[in-house]
Amino acid sequence: MSVIDIELAMKHLLAEDEDKALVQAQLDAAEEAAMQFLSRRFFADQAALGLAKAGILDRIQQAKAANAEAIEVANAEVDHGVRCRLLDHARSALADALEEVDATAYGVIINPAITAACLLKLGHLFANREEVITDGSVAELPLASRALLMPYRVRMGV
Repeated sequence: MSVIDIELAMKHLLAEDEDKALVQAQLDAAEEAAMQFLSRRFFADQAALGLAKAGILDRIQQAKAANAEAIEVANAEVDHGVRCRLLDHARSALADALEEVDATAYGVIINPAITAACLLKLGHLFANREEVITDGSVAELPLASRALLMPYRVRMGV
């Protein structure tokens, strides 16, 4: 379920009521893309953020328990190649789970800039079914949403 109200999204797009299901799906995708870009989750209000953060310790413990179980299964495997592959899967699953925990720990309450970026992304998804425009030449469409999201991004790496 999206943080941004569907009615705001519909008004932003000047969309018709019959487009509501498509707009909702694309709004969910735009918000998820923004959260992935930011490496953090955003929430409607302080209560939602607090509730999400309250579950962080449990999620870490669940991830560690799942990892320990996966390692135990992997170590029981006789074939060295399969055992290495299973251990790699266990490590990757733990890393993914901890990344998701970190995204919640770095959570932020949605603000006008994030909302605008998501609506820009939504508008792009709604209006353009392709990543490029081909009118004799090929041109990639610029995405202003990244510029709006950049100040809120964490853990960018190299």
